[in-house]
Amino acid sequence: MKNILYIVFSCLLFTTMVSAQNVSTAGQETSSSKSKEIKPDKRYKKVYWGLKAGGGQMMWENDFNNYEALTVMPLNFGFFIEYRPIKYVAIETGASYFMGSFEGSIDAYSTTQNGVDSEGDNVEYRFASSDMVETQDLTLLNVPIALKLNAFAGNWEFFAKGGMEYRHALTASYNSSGLMTNHGYYAQWDLLVDNLYQQGFYSNRYTNESGDITWTDTFEPFVGGGIVFPSRKTSFFIEGIYYLGSGDFTEKQTSPFVNRINNAPISELSSGSLMEMGTTKMSGFMVNIGLRF
Repeated sequence: MKNILYIVFSCLLFTTMVSAQNVSTAGQETSSSKSKEIKPDKRYKKVYWGLKAGGGQMMWENDFNNYEALTVMPLNFGFFIEYRPIKYVAIETGASYFMGSFEGSIDAYSTTQNGVDSEGDNVEYRFASSDMVETQDLTLLNVPIALKLNAFAGNWEFFAKGGMEYRHALTASYNSSGLMTNHGYYAQWDLLVDNLYQQGFYSNRYTNESGDITWTDTFEPFVGGGIVFPSRKTSFFIEGIYYLGSGDFTEKQTSPFVNRINNAPISELSSGSLMEMGTTKMSGFMVNIGLRF
């Protein structure tokens, strides 16, 4: 009987010890679980980089003589680097290659200008143009720098940014065509000279010329925003950028058509780009898609 009681007592003692051990283990697991629940947000990367490409609608405007600019669809692609000193704020830079073919027109323009001809006589130049159409082909290297603000909703990331973009022309050329007239009036003889091509005088002559645009590097302000889609490592994103259009990128002629208003042989005359005759601005928006690593 004592042996039986001893065995029963031993079993109860063993059961109690096992139960206590299970309770202790469960308590540790619960504590660990609670610790995980209150663990701070997971660490964010300090540096990101990525690739992006896109297109949009932009216009290169000109205030010269009611110049009418058309909206075009340029393309760009490039890379970016983003540094986050804190989770919600970043500094972004990079570089992109921009391609665009712009177009504009002027219905009519006329002016008079006093001068001296090649023989030293005083002359009044009477210049006029009509139906002028010009295209400008640009390839640019753009280098933006922006302050970026980030917000989070679950695994989704949203951002807004603003900054300046440095624009350097790799190529900048134009092609223009239209009707032009350049007469010379000599008041001392009451003489109007209108069709002496070797002296640079002509009437309603169709011209077509091309050349380089005298580009000046400058900075262009922009604002934008976008969404980063949820992902474990490589993230897909989409962004929109709006350019405010405050920069003027071209050197200016001393006066419109100054290279054509003289009495040099007509074969030596050129107008230069219409974008060199007024204050210009390039505004519009671009939409980019890309991958962030």
